[in-house]
Amino acid sequence: MKYQNDTSHNSTGLATVWPQDFMQDLRYGWRILRRTPGFALVAVLTIALGIGASSAVFTVINTFFLNSLPIPNPSTLEAVYAMPESADPSANTPQPISFLDLQDYREKNKVFTELAGYSSPMPISFSEGKGADRLFAELVTGNYFETLGLAPVLGRFPGANEDRSPGSDPVIVIGYGMWQRRFGGSLSAIGRLIYVNERPFTIIGVAPSGFKGVNAVFGPDMWIPSMMAEQVLSAQSRDALRQRSKPLFTGLARLRPGVSRSQAEADLKTIAATLRSTYPDSDAGRTISLLALSDAALGVYFRQQLLFGSIVLTAIVALVLLIACSNVASLLLARAAARRQEIAVRLALGARRGRLIRQLLTESMLLALFSGILGFVLAVLGVRFLWSFRPAEYAQNFVDLKVNGTVLIFAMAVSIVSGFIFGIAPALESSRPQLMESLKEDTQGSGRSRRAFGLGNLLVVGQVALSLVSLVTASLFLRSIVQATGINPGFQTDHLAVFMLNPGQVGYDKPRTENFYREVKRRMAAQPGMVSASWASNLPLWGRAASGIVIEGKEQQRKSEAATSVLNTVDTGYFSTAGIQIVRGRDFNEDDREASLPVAIINEAMASRYWPNQDAMGKRFHRPGEREYRQIVGIAKNANYQTLGESPRACIYVPLEQSFSDSMVLYLRTSDDPTQVLLAAQHVIHEIDPQMPIPDARTGRKIIDQALWTASMGVGMLSLFGLVALGLASIGLYGLLSYSVNQRQREISVRMALGAGRAQVLQLILKQGVRLVAVGIAIGIALSFLSGRALSSALYGVSAADMLSFAGASLVLLLVAGLACYFPARVASKVNPIAGLRGA
Repeated sequence: MKYQNDTSHNSTGLATVWPQDFMQDLRYGWRILRRTPGFALVAVLTIALGIGASSAVFTVINTFFLNSLPIPNPSTLEAVYAMPESADPSANTPQPISFLDLQDYREKNKVFTELAGYSSPMPISFSEGKGADRLFAELVTGNYFETLGLAPVLGRFPGANEDRSPGSDPVIVIGYGMWQRRFGGSLSAIGRLIYVNERPFTIIGVAPSGFKGVNAVFGPDMWIPSMMAEQVLSAQSRDALRQRSKPLFTGLARLRPGVSRSQAEADLKTIAATLRSTYPDSDAGRTISLLALSDAALGVYFRQQLLFGSIVLTAIVALVLLIACSNVASLLLARAAARRQEIAVRLALGARRGRLIRQLLTESMLLALFSGILGFVLAVLGVRFLWSFRPAEYAQNFVDLKVNGTVLIFAMAVSIVSGFIFGIAPALESSRPQLMESLKEDTQGSGRSRRAFGLGNLLVVGQVALSLVSLVTASLFLRSIVQATGINPGFQTDHLAVFMLNPGQVGYDKPRTENFYREVKRRMAAQPGMVSASWASNLPLWGRAASGIVIEGKEQQRKSEAATSVLNTVDTGYFSTAGIQIVRGRDFNEDDREASLPVAIINEAMASRYWPNQDAMGKRFHRPGEREYRQIVGIAKNANYQTLGESPRACIYVPLEQSFSDSMVLYLRTSDDPTQVLLAAQHVIHEIDPQMPIPDARTGRKIIDQALWTASMGVGMLSLFGLVALGLASIGLYGLLSYSVNQRQREISVRMALGAGRAQVLQLILKQGVRLVAVGIAIGIALSFLSGRALSSALYGVSAADMLSFAGASLVLLLVAGLACYFPARVASKVNPIAGLRGA
């Protein structure tokens, strides 16, 4: 055999001989796998499941953390925010900057090569002359695309001349996706006239493919020059370019070479101090903050959630991959028993042990290579399936998960590491030089290696323990989601429906808008099944916060102690329609008009925070930009305003008649299923104005589901991976016991010949399997307690040691493992003792 030449390899000939040996190993390994297609298929599928799960999770990490922004040199870009100087930790969140302040920072800074600005994506009415649709747009300064270093795929981007005169240049840049969807990728899109909020704009450029703005989660369909703000913003915000008190933009800056973030922030804070002293009415209590653009692109809160979720999912898929590797290692150990004579002959003919290990590892690497390719395909299919569950209202604006070459390289790297992990132990065990013992064995292979069998037991125990950890983790988060859906958000979701409407987008002035609100409310109240109807400026769980609220008697307090609160403009009947109880005082009524005493209703959290040990009724305050104080006439119960289960936040409600808005949310309370009145409500609105866009209608239940969407997707992935882990562990247990039965046929035949019954043989094999499962569950419970404590901060109303989760996961594992033990035991109990002894 060629292995006889192994001893002649010397240091000078190694470089020549090794490639030949490697190719020989590949050819031989391929022939071996072709001879055992069943084994190869099971091994490849097993590892592919682990690699597919790992690659799917890595796709999320690659999209949001490693490759979040498709722009040149993102590490030199910073997001510039205003930051309140507040002692209230809940108020210390990044906030936009006014256009005038942004201009001052751009002109006076010494640390940036460019400083641009962009707004958050805002809903707009889009049409090409007929049939308006709701899309999203961002206002951007003229140097936005230049600062990012982007080039248009078609046409051009706005220039400096289009960033000087308000209203003079109605041009627009559309996204690549919109270009494909709306214009079929036609070159004639450039120069096309479209209508945004019923104002004509000309398309001048198409953004690069894959670019959806600098928000890594949700992006706009188009970008509009900041000078056109008055033409696209709501009535109360149209003077935003002239008012320092109206923040609109996030800064986007590229650092000068050699300038650090801390140096840049110090320079901007100096400018911020000057602005505070120069414009105390608008800038007092505000400073500036920098954040790496890649971090800001995710948002502080979402980044924390996503990072935590990614860590948990990564840990779980690592467990799945370990189980898969140990499973295949068990298969290789069982397969090695059938090849012991072959290996012993090679050793007897002079083959070195290292050469044999390399041959066996090459076979493992071939399995791993095929597994990596299949795993990548599974990851692509899994990611597409996962992302198909995005909320339909925003699906086209969500970032696309990037299953690219980086993910393929990751899958291949994981497959190589996996091949080594599951291949090394069987290779070392199989290549032990036990020549005489192996050569004496008959061709049936009736003997069994106790070392290999002991290693197999250890692998199965580890699989059971790790699968229990994954099942318990999935169960904890599933229970957490169930608890979260039962959280009282402070408003009644049953029989509730909401519509987002924006009369200002279709050219309504204030009198026409006010008449529209009254007419819609009157007609809806008369519809069958309708209990009440009202208006509010905030969607449930989309509350907008404002700082700088001045409380009467505390005007001279430090600006860092100024009140911060969620603000909501509401119409009469809002509290009963939304299902929020007023615990003291009164509701708004028809007498709370523009010319009457300014009034407000606050929630319990604001009353206790800013008037502790006092009666807040009758107290007064004013919001930023207001001259008159508002008197508190009612106190409402707390609700969740931004996230489910949040800590109590201060909230202020003001009457619609005293705080006009041309963009509102219609709240409907029905006596039955609200979905039944959605079409009727749309019909009523279109009767009043056929051109009014109704882009988004939701039920209360849907609002909660959307709030829990990311968490639900994470739990779904955890549950899937937990089931995969359970399945792999069960297959490993089944394989080990089947191998044991096959190796112990002579022993079982002897026992049965001496009088042992089938029940005793069945008990013998089951006892072996149950012992392994019990040890694995004991270890798994201990590990699950440790992992539960690490995850406790992310669980809604569920203890990290939740007994229902532990007991349920353990019971499921016992049942499935019991079946995996039963079938090999049943085969053993039906062994024919005569045939077994004759074959021995």
